Amino acid sequence: MEIDGEALLGRVLRTLGSRDRQAVAALVTHDVHYEDAFADAPLLGPDRLADHLTALWSAFPDARFEATGPLLHDGSRIVAIPLRVTGNHTASLGAIPASERFLHVHGMLVLELDATAHRVHRARLFADRYAASVQLGVLPESGTVGDRAVRAIQGFGLLWGR
Repeated sequence: MEIDGEALLGRVLRTLGSRDRQAVAALVTHDVHYEDAFADAPLLGPDRLADHLTALWSAFPDARFEATGPLLHDGSRIVAIPLRVTGNHTASLGAIPASERFLHVHGMLVLELDATAHRVHRARLFADRYAASVQLGVLPESGTVGDRAVRAIQGFGLLWGR
C-alpha cells in the first residue's frame, strides 16, 4: 500500500482547521476510535470526535493547526504528524472559562489508517496538558509561589526544603 504523505497531511490539517463536522466524518471511518489528554474518555465514532473538535473550535475560534515537520511513516498504516495548535481562548471550554490568553501547544498526532489508507480508523494526540493548563491560567507556572503552594497542598512541598 502506498501512502501519499503530503496529501494525507494536507487532508488532516485542512479537516482540523475546517470547522466542518462533515469534513471530519469524511476523514474518518464510521467506527473511529480517538484519544487525547484533553478528553475524559476515548471517543468512539465520527459524531463524538466532531463534538470534541466543535468544543475546541468554539473555545478557540481562531485556532490554527500547523505541521511542525513531515508526516512520518514506515510504509504501514501507522503514521505520525508532528503539529502545533495555536489560538486565542475566547470562550469557555468545558469547566474552564474564557481566559483571553493565547495558547500554543506542540503535539504528535498518531493515526492508524484503514485498509485502503484513505480514512483514519484510530487516532491519538500526544500533547502537553500541563503546558496548556499553565498557558490558560488553570495551573501556576513552575517555580512560582502558586506552584509551591499547590505542591505543598499535594504533600510534595514537604520534600522541597531538604
